[in-house]
Amino acid sequence: MMVPSLTSAVYFFVFLGLCTWWSCCQAFDPLIFSCLCVLMAIFSAGHLIGLYLYQLQFFQEVVPPEDFYARLFGVTSLTQTNCSSTWMIIKNQKLYWYHHANPILLLVMYYTLATLIRLWLQEPIVRIAWSITYHSWLTFVLLIWSCTLWMIRDRRKYAMISSPFMVFYGNLLLILQYIWSIQLNNDELPEVSGFLERKEPGELASKILFTITFWLLLRQHLTEQKALRLKEEEEKEEEEEGEEEDEQDIMKVLGNLVMAMLIKYWIYVCGGMFFFVSFEGTIVMYKIIYMVLFLFLCDFQVHYEWWRKILKYFWMSVVVYTMLVLIFIYTYQFESFPGLWKNMTGLDERKLEDLGLKQFSVGDLFTRIFIPTSFLLVCILHLHYFHDQFLQITDLKAVTRRVKKGKEEEKEDEDKEDGDDDDDDDEDNESEGEEATDLRNKWHLVIDRLTVLFLKFLEYFHKMQVFVWWLLELHIIKIVSSYIIWVTVKEVSLFNFVFLIAWALALPYAQFRPLASSICTVWTCVIIVCKMLYQLTSIDPKTFSSNCTLVSTNVDLEELKTSVLYSGPVDPAEWVGLRKSYPLLVYLRNNLLMLAILAFEVTIYRHQEYYRCRNNLTTPVTKTIFHDITRAHLDDGLVNCVKYFINYFFYKFGLETCFLLSVNVIGQRMDFYAMIHAFWLIAVLYRRRRKAIAEIWPKYCCFLACIITFQYFLCIGIPPAPCKDYPWRSGNANFNSNIIKWLYFPDFIVRPNPVFLVYDFMLLLCASLQRQTFEDENKAAVRIMAGDNVEICMNLDAASFSQHNPVPDFIHCRSYLDMYKVIIFSYLFWFVLTIIFITGTTRISIFCMGYLVACFYFLLFGGDLLLKPIRSILRYWDWLIAYNVFVITMKNILSIGACGYIESLIENSCWVIQAFSLACTVKGYHIPTGNLDCKLPSGEAGIIWDSICFAFLLLQRRVFMSYYFLHVVADIKASQILASRSGNYYLFETDSEEEEEEEKKEEEEPRKKSAFQCNKRHLCSLILCCFCSPLDNIIKRIFNILKFTWVLFLATLDSFTAWLNSISREHIDISTVLRIERCMLTREIKKQRYMFVNQIPKLVQENHLPHSFLKTDAIKSLARITACSCCFVHTEAFTSLTEAVCSHMSLEFLTLRCCRISYLWYSAPHRMFRDDELEESEKFYVGQPRVLLLIYALYNTLVARSEMVCYFVIILNHMISASMITLVLPILIFLWAMLSVPRPSKRFWMTAIVYTEVAIVIKYFFQFGFFPWNKHVDYTKDKPYHPPNIIGIEKKEGYVHYDLVQLLALFFHRSILKCHGLWDEDEKGDSSGNKEDTDDELSLTGGRRDSSASLKSVNLAASVESIHVHFPEQQTAIRRKSSSSISQLSHRSSFSSHRSKRGKFHAFAFFSKSCVIKSHCGLCCFRTLQVYVPIRQFFYNLIHPDYSAVTDVYVLMFLADTVDFIIIVFGFWAFGKHSAAADITSSLSEDQVPEAFLVMVLIQFGTMVVDRALYLKKTVMGKVIFQVILVFGIHFWMFFILPGVTERKFSQNTVAQLWYFVKCVYFGLSAYQIRCGYPTRVLGNFLTKSYNYVNLFLFQGFRLVPFLTELRAVMDWVWTDTTLSLSSWICVEDIYAHIFILKCWRESEKRYPQPRGQKKKKVVKYGMGGMIIVLLICIVWFPLLFMSLIKSVAGITNKPLDVSITITLGGYQPIFTMSAQQNQLKSLDPNEFNEFMRSYRGNTAALQFLEGYAREDITRADLEGNSNSLWTISPPSRQKMIDGLRDLNAEFSLVISWTIQRYKNMKYLVFHFFPRILEEVYPYYIKAPSDSLAKPIKQLLRGMSPDHGKHVSLVKNTSEEWWVLDQLGKRHKTSNESLELFIFSDKVSPPSLGFLAGYGIMGLYASVVLVIGKFVREFFSGISHSIMFEELPNVDRILKLCTDIFLVRETGELELEEDLYAKLIFLYRSPETMIKWTREKTN
Repeated sequence: MMVPSLTSAVYFFVFLGLCTWWSCCQAFDPLIFSCLCVLMAIFSAGHLIGLYLYQLQFFQEVVPPEDFYARLFGVTSLTQTNCSSTWMIIKNQKLYWYHHANPILLLVMYYTLATLIRLWLQEPIVRIAWSITYHSWLTFVLLIWSCTLWMIRDRRKYAMISSPFMVFYGNLLLILQYIWSIQLNNDELPEVSGFLERKEPGELASKILFTITFWLLLRQHLTEQKALRLKEEEEKEEEEEGEEEDEQDIMKVLGNLVMAMLIKYWIYVCGGMFFFVSFEGTIVMYKIIYMVLFLFLCDFQVHYEWWRKILKYFWMSVVVYTMLVLIFIYTYQFESFPGLWKNMTGLDERKLEDLGLKQFSVGDLFTRIFIPTSFLLVCILHLHYFHDQFLQITDLKAVTRRVKKGKEEEKEDEDKEDGDDDDDDDEDNESEGEEATDLRNKWHLVIDRLTVLFLKFLEYFHKMQVFVWWLLELHIIKIVSSYIIWVTVKEVSLFNFVFLIAWALALPYAQFRPLASSICTVWTCVIIVCKMLYQLTSIDPKTFSSNCTLVSTNVDLEELKTSVLYSGPVDPAEWVGLRKSYPLLVYLRNNLLMLAILAFEVTIYRHQEYYRCRNNLTTPVTKTIFHDITRAHLDDGLVNCVKYFINYFFYKFGLETCFLLSVNVIGQRMDFYAMIHAFWLIAVLYRRRRKAIAEIWPKYCCFLACIITFQYFLCIGIPPAPCKDYPWRSGNANFNSNIIKWLYFPDFIVRPNPVFLVYDFMLLLCASLQRQTFEDENKAAVRIMAGDNVEICMNLDAASFSQHNPVPDFIHCRSYLDMYKVIIFSYLFWFVLTIIFITGTTRISIFCMGYLVACFYFLLFGGDLLLKPIRSILRYWDWLIAYNVFVITMKNILSIGACGYIESLIENSCWVIQAFSLACTVKGYHIPTGNLDCKLPSGEAGIIWDSICFAFLLLQRRVFMSYYFLHVVADIKASQILASRSGNYYLFETDSEEEEEEEKKEEEEPRKKSAFQCNKRHLCSLILCCFCSPLDNIIKRIFNILKFTWVLFLATLDSFTAWLNSISREHIDISTVLRIERCMLTREIKKQRYMFVNQIPKLVQENHLPHSFLKTDAIKSLARITACSCCFVHTEAFTSLTEAVCSHMSLEFLTLRCCRISYLWYSAPHRMFRDDELEESEKFYVGQPRVLLLIYALYNTLVARSEMVCYFVIILNHMISASMITLVLPILIFLWAMLSVPRPSKRFWMTAIVYTEVAIVIKYFFQFGFFPWNKHVDYTKDKPYHPPNIIGIEKKEGYVHYDLVQLLALFFHRSILKCHGLWDEDEKGDSSGNKEDTDDELSLTGGRRDSSASLKSVNLAASVESIHVHFPEQQTAIRRKSSSSISQLSHRSSFSSHRSKRGKFHAFAFFSKSCVIKSHCGLCCFRTLQVYVPIRQFFYNLIHPDYSAVTDVYVLMFLADTVDFIIIVFGFWAFGKHSAAADITSSLSEDQVPEAFLVMVLIQFGTMVVDRALYLKKTVMGKVIFQVILVFGIHFWMFFILPGVTERKFSQNTVAQLWYFVKCVYFGLSAYQIRCGYPTRVLGNFLTKSYNYVNLFLFQGFRLVPFLTELRAVMDWVWTDTTLSLSSWICVEDIYAHIFILKCWRESEKRYPQPRGQKKKKVVKYGMGGMIIVLLICIVWFPLLFMSLIKSVAGITNKPLDVSITITLGGYQPIFTMSAQQNQLKSLDPNEFNEFMRSYRGNTAALQFLEGYAREDITRADLEGNSNSLWTISPPSRQKMIDGLRDLNAEFSLVISWTIQRYKNMKYLVFHFFPRILEEVYPYYIKAPSDSLAKPIKQLLRGMSPDHGKHVSLVKNTSEEWWVLDQLGKRHKTSNESLELFIFSDKVSPPSLGFLAGYGIMGLYASVVLVIGKFVREFFSGISHSIMFEELPNVDRILKLCTDIFLVRETGELELEEDLYAKLIFLYRSPETMIKWTREKTN
């Protein structure tokens, strides 16, 4: 086959004969086959020899290669010969590859004749492949043959029958092809066109491969026939044996499963093939017809039953059409057929190509024929094997019938099973043995287990599948409509207008949705066909496009050129929706996906219907995901709550979602139609009630559908083909592009943005769903499942709601769901107010100021608002929502100015832009940006925050309308009732005897262990496991370490939580009791009676009151009032009841008795009051994770210290802002709030709140850009004395962030005060009037009064919430250890406040009357006194308190001052003008000190001295004056003087901020000291309060500070009343300090006693003694170690900055001067350094030297060879020097000097006299040490070759001459004359240790070691002289004598002080007395 010829024909015909014989199932005789192999071997050998001989020149000359016989017999000349070069082998270039392969194959055949490869392949498409690959009429027969077989159903049978003919026909074609492949000319063997043509030999090989399949098919056919005959014979002989088993093989099961999948999904394969055939290659007509057929296949959603009926005929049509396509394409490839088609149809070649008729190459023809053939095969398979079963499974009626039939069969089977039970028992007994054997097989168990797991997996997979199908059914309509609208918006055209109309009407009207799907399906098919037809090459848009000419308009020419009319040819088809595009598949992608989604929609509905029919299910009532979750499960837990909202979120909040989407449309568009949406939103919200909104909702949906349709029509516009522009583009129209865009007019330049319609569609979709929700609300089944959407009655008073609340109480948090409910229903209101505040302050405009006003109003009165009726609450809240919507609408209306007329506004009305924050927030508008005088507030525009505010307002409105909110109101009401006691908590009003007993019990009980102590054993075991486990078990050790770390972390967390709880313990106790009371009171409120009423009979019995008391009018009236709708007792009834009760018992007893129930519940072991909710809540909180417990503890700490939080936030705000506006509140804190006793009053907190709100408003007002100082903010923002910066009204980002935090902190603290009854103190005190004063006086003097007199102090006209009862009796002391000072404070304040009110009232009345009488300016004087008198009275009461809870915080104040002093010293650069880069040491060394730093140091030190003096004098008045002066002075200095000095704003000075914060801590401590008063006794140092090692070492450290002890002693002597002289005073202080130290040592000896006769422990000896030894050794050798390590370890490299060399001859003028700087000084790279080190490998001295230097220490200096200075020498000197050089006997000196300059160091010269030769003079290596002498390195110079010498020459240029030096043998080779020098730089000490390193070794020994040695020697010597005073066994008596001296001094007993001092001196003078006094105490 490789070279067809007569010789090769032998092989070919033998091959054909053997294959045909084999295919006929004939056996080969071995002898004949062997002979044939031998003959073929001999023939092939001869063939090879003949080919080899023909390569010789002789034979080629006899028979030339081109001769007829050579070609006939197939001999080829592989080589050519040349007589001139016979040795050369020349390849024949005219041959092909198969000529060279032929001999190789002959050789292979010669060795492999005995091998026969049998292939068993059956390719169904081989005939077609042959016919396509080799195109001819002969192969056309194969094509027709194969197509005919495929159309027959039992094609395998007929293929087998026709196999002999196929083999014969194939052999015939091979023979003919072989003959016509011989290399003969056309005249020798002529071709027959279309039948027999010459081909390459390779084609013959591929045809043989095709023929192999024919042979295999024939052999298979004959084999099956033979087997069939044998089977028939066997069946006759053999008898039937048994019945077949019922068990199916697993392969059969899998086969059935695969078959079922193919039946169901093969149609999708057919659809994919449709798709592939249609879009493969160029689009032609026959492919478009395929697409039409495919679209018909996808149109089953139009009419499903009709589609099923004609589906079979459809597939038959597809098969016939495909065969016609194959025939037409195949026949068109013959040469005569193109002309025939042209003559028959009259079409030209281009149109025939559009039809698909085109002549192709073999490869292209294979593709064109193979793809339709594959498609034909797929369709035939579906038609023959899968079609009927597919119709069966898709028949819903058949499914219903099968379900009914299956139920009947199940009933019959059940009846049969009842009768077969007896038989089953027998069978079970028989099968027990078999099962027992099966169970023994472990593999069976494994297989069974795997089978169970697989079945479970299938079950879960089925459930997931059902869930996904249901999810798709729920949301497919949204997916379909959204995608279709997106496609229509993306491709705006007339075609897509149909889609938008269909779905705009179908969404709100659900009955039209199936029709819309059908219309969209058909219309999509039409569009796809039209787009494909438009791609035909015969359709040329240029033939019908139009070119428009420019017309004169008022539009800019450049802008006009962008118009559709004038930018290019106008294709009218584009307006319709058609255009040329490649690739077509991308162009049709959206339409095809749309068609697929529509088909998928119907598939989902059909599948769900089929599934429900098969499983006998009904459609769920509600379209939910979790069908078992209803309204009853909403309160069951967090998971069920989440599931419920997944199910019914839109059902509950769909209306609010629609409103938000409407606002989203407005914000995204901000144009004319957005304004229309805003008006509709106002109209809908105006209805308020949900029922009223539901009535208007269909009209709203109709409006949305109409407006989106109309807007899309505007987007399409008029067709551009007529070249007619819109009227608003004419010359007379005054419209610019921005206005046209805002009006959403159609335009050819600025086309309407169709993306806006997406937002309209989202709104329409949600509105349509909400309309369905309104309909579902009226269905009983839906209401049962989802709950009612009925709003709560607006006329209901939430505070008096007495009916049964349908929702459970969540206030006490029994689960996480309750916690979320508390957050939402209790705290969302305040969070919404925060959002309102942010909304108002983020955007700077007049509209947003209304948000601030509303926010401040609700913050102030929101708590009272929550207790009003629902109608009142909603009235206020709806007004706020209305204002919010009004702002959104107005911003939208004003957007026409911001977007359309912005240019004119910038030029003429910039203030309007700034006032209303006009900036276009929508992209696409042309906005000018060049005007710097009028900046657009782009960052402050938009309605994003308005939308967020709108969302939260709607959410809070739903909260108000919820039944859950009633529980919140009840809780608030109960809190107010309990708070009416004004802080008189009975929790602390217990009997003293009971408390004493409790304290004794607590002392007897063991102390509660901490978290670390509880885990101590566990921790120890873990430590042992970590460090004592064997080394081989590393993993276990690591695990134990991790476990130990985790336990340690948990213990730390527990300890920290416990510490936080201990800090807030009082608050937790109070909150717990209040919670219990609130729970009880809430129960009574809900039952419309107060708990006090229920306790009256019991109180009567316990107090032995007469029974007639129960029949009094008061009790009867109270009973009647209880039945009313009011939630609490009326005032009149309570008054009468109180008077009646108080006539028999004290009011105090009643109040305490009424409230002690809750305390008994809280404290008693067996609680008398039990509540399940409280117990569950307590269990829930106890069982929380550690992290949540920590969060709770942090929150409790925050609440307990809320007052300090407010102070901190206010101070922080002032530190950040640093302005006059924020300065007021910090001053008020330090001079009012912190000085108030016992706590700041309501007036202060209201002042702070109101002032903060006013400050915010002022800041907000001055943020507008039209103020002149806001135009250059970037220039003035850092100027400290810029007036707006000083005042605090500058424009900046985040101007109110900290004000917001401050406001929230203040209101948070206010809520806590209200909860504890500490908010209304001022009003209650003032309402009592003058009567209260007299009552207070009586209470102070008269002791206990009767109840009737006590009752007169109560304002009976007030409500029960505001009743305030005064208890004049002395309050019981609170026994809690941690709150003794608080009790004293409260006791003191109760009396002092009453007296201050009396004094204030009388003084104020007296002065006011005198001013009015004596002066005509009485009003002015009156106003002045109104301010002056309260302030004077406040400070008077502060200085002269009745009782003082004295305290001593001087130590803390001193520490704060010390910290401030340290900050000043180490941060002094922050207090100078240009000292930011300096340090204190450099400034002091230069004798420069910043003035501000000096002033602050002196002031700080002076204030510390004054503070100590005031402390010693114990003058509160002086402290108050000092506090006032210091507060005003510090603030004036820090915020007004210092910024001017430093030229930095305070907010930019971090050090000053830190100093100020510490000073604020000092101010707070100082105020606390003033409020509590100074201690009456100041005894000794604060460090001498305890006797332990910590106090000992701290005290000794205190005494070591220079001058501190002396200064303190002198100051104490100066400001303390005493009779002692200064020396005596210092003597007493020294004795006391000495005795304190001895006391500490004696106490340590008692704690760690040493038994007699026992040696010291090694731990003590080696611990103390070893440490001293190491310390002494370190001190001795410290200088050496320090100087050695400071440069090697901590040293830094100091590289040279300048290297200079000077050469002088014999003292004459220097002949050479040169220096190297900057880039001439280079460091060695790693390679150079390594090479440098290798060069000294054998030099031991050099290597030892180099060990001390690293690579960065070596610098190479490259010096220029030419001197940088001319040689200027006088002629006589020159001649003299020449003579000296010529005299060889005399010595002549050569001086080389070098200078190395380094940073902060001059490494200086060095010159040497070398009367030697020049080669040994140059210092190649120089060492630059840390001192001033740079030396040559002799270790490196020794042994250096003489190649490194210098060549010196004198160059003369006219009259100028200079010297030139060139170094020989440089390491870094250069071509120019140059010198090379290596500098080794020693490391220098770092600057931070320079002060020590500067001393040197000897200096350190002299200044440090000797001084320390002197002190050590004093410690070790002279001990014998002080034994008498050092070795005192017991110093208690002496210590008591010293403290007695301090005590009598403080009490003023100065004579006794002298006596005790004399006694102390005598004691030290008399050793005998000292021995007696220091003797150990005996029993």
